Amino acid sequence: MRLAAKFDSPLKIAFGAAILSLFFWLVLVASFSGAIRLAEELSGDWVWRVGASTTPERRIVIVDIDEGSLRQLGPWPWSRSRLAELSDQLAAHGAALQVFDIVFPAASRDDAAFAARLKKNNGVLSQVFALQGDTEARSGEPASFLPWLACPAIFPEARGYIANAPGFGEVPVGHITPLVSRDGAVRHQPAVVCHDGKAYPALFLSALMLGTGTAQISLAAGSGALASAWELNGLPLHRNGVPLDERGNVRVPWHVQPEAFVALSAQDVLAGKVPSGLLQNSWVLVGSTALGLNDRIATPFSGIGAGMLVHAELLRGLLDEDIPSAPMYADAYAGLATLAGVVVLTLLARLRRKPVFIILGSALCLIALLYLAKALLLLKAGLWFEWVGPALYWVLFAMVLSLLEHARSRLERDRIYAHLSSYLPGPVAAALASSDPSDAIDASRKNVSVLFADIRNFSAYCESRPPEEATAVLHAFFSMATQVVEKHGGMIESFQGDAVLAVWGAGGRAAGSARDEAQDVGENAERALDAAIEMFKESRLILPAPPPEGLEALELGIGLETGGATVGSFGLARRRTHLAMGRTITTAARLEQMTAELAHPILVGEGMAASLGKPRLESQGVFLLEGMKTPCHIYAYPLRHCV
Repeated sequence: MRLAAKFDSPLKIAFGAAILSLFFWLVLVASFSGAIRLAEELSGDWVWRVGASTTPERRIVIVDIDEGSLRQLGPWPWSRSRLAELSDQLAAHGAALQVFDIVFPAASRDDAAFAARLKKNNGVLSQVFALQGDTEARSGEPASFLPWLACPAIFPEARGYIANAPGFGEVPVGHITPLVSRDGAVRHQPAVVCHDGKAYPALFLSALMLGTGTAQISLAAGSGALASAWELNGLPLHRNGVPLDERGNVRVPWHVQPEAFVALSAQDVLAGKVPSGLLQNSWVLVGSTALGLNDRIATPFSGIGAGMLVHAELLRGLLDEDIPSAPMYADAYAGLATLAGVVVLTLLARLRRKPVFIILGSALCLIALLYLAKALLLLKAGLWFEWVGPALYWVLFAMVLSLLEHARSRLERDRIYAHLSSYLPGPVAAALASSDPSDAIDASRKNVSVLFADIRNFSAYCESRPPEEATAVLHAFFSMATQVVEKHGGMIESFQGDAVLAVWGAGGRAAGSARDEAQDVGENAERALDAAIEMFKESRLILPAPPPEGLEALELGIGLETGGATVGSFGLARRRTHLAMGRTITTAARLEQMTAELAHPILVGEGMAASLGKPRLESQGVFLLEGMKTPCHIYAYPLRHCV
């Protein structure tokens, strides 16, 4: 019961659930951090797939060296002169910037001419650094490093590289180094890569710097409640700074479906088949979707996508200033959201209506709302908030809180049942605990054996003695009577003043043959008589003797009878009582009243006498009991057998 009392405090339950949930949460996060991180990213992929725009994007046009171009113009690699011709065609159709998602590590005699065309036509080339794995391959010469005194430590250090041939040294270059997640998808790219102490910007940064005439960009720590950990400042088309995470990576803004980008085949451009005005003042991204060029990656939209889509999305994100930002205080916001959910679940747990289902269901609803909030913030405000951690904690908290609430409910129910069964017969209390309140009569007729025991002269004793003393005597008598009756298989039906009414056979059993029922009646009668004999003997030990001066001795009188009785519950649903009633009950009570007159402490009615067999009893004759119309043959259990 002390444990039950502790479970009665809602704050203690919630606090205990919060501590246990935090322990389990820390264990799960430590054991499955990679899986949790992947679940976070996959949930973000779903947001991109559902919410990405399908509106045609015309500011950035893709020129695709596709399978048709390779079939028509020959396999890759193409000659520098053909690529120079492609650049000239793009410039002739009004392209303002040409971004080549291509690396030219092998030197060629036409490199100088091609490089000159690229410089004239505002072209940008690519280079790749090795960040993952053990490769230290070096090909070509890295170019276009930022004029910083040193490369900041937040950016990754490259082990190797594949750069362009030395003849392209004057052409602006940006790295296209991807960060591949454990599931093979590309969701981040280092904004800058360090190599030999120099800082090399990504392709989208180099393109934007060339397209806007920007000579210098700077790195600064984010400031503000929703600012990212780091920012790249100085880009005219991105006034608020390019948001970077704590490792210097930029998150790819998959705001546009791949089909929304306008794409031209390289062979059509070389043939002059370009819609009029399509490329005017546009930024052109030249890349390849051909399988043979091995530029395929996994994206949120497809397991096999063109690598140049990453750069197209990043360039578009710079133009629209919607590159996702993970606020530096995101963990604190996640903690506040988690705490708010805990408070809501705790309040809902106090409804006490099937708390297990309410808490778990509410936790799932909160998780759905949290995910919806994440999606809206990502799509509308460009803010990346992690939700899997809080969601996992809510699930754990809901489970633990539900278990504790269930334990509290069970303890409370057991405590109520214990109280209920102390005021009502055990079977009656059990039946009430498992049924709904009702205004209907719930009673049945049964063959029972009844014991009615009363302390004679107790009223005078109470009047003359201190209340505490009388209470102690009555408590001792009730306790003894309960133990004796239950020992002999009966149940206490009620305490009436200083009297006890006990019944055998009121609990009911499955219907059987008449012989079985007669056997039960006989056995119940035997048990009731044995209980009466033991109760009388025990009363000699607990009732005060000799009596206080001026008072008659306290004596126990017992009446016994067997026969039919109505047993059940009566009254309105809001106030009912359980009782046994009928001639058998009345006879037992009247026989107890006759014990003083006949000088026998135990009197037995004719119904029980027939069930017991008369040799154990002594006939006292036929009497008309008070309040009854039919005379009753009374028997006595000899006093000499009780001593």
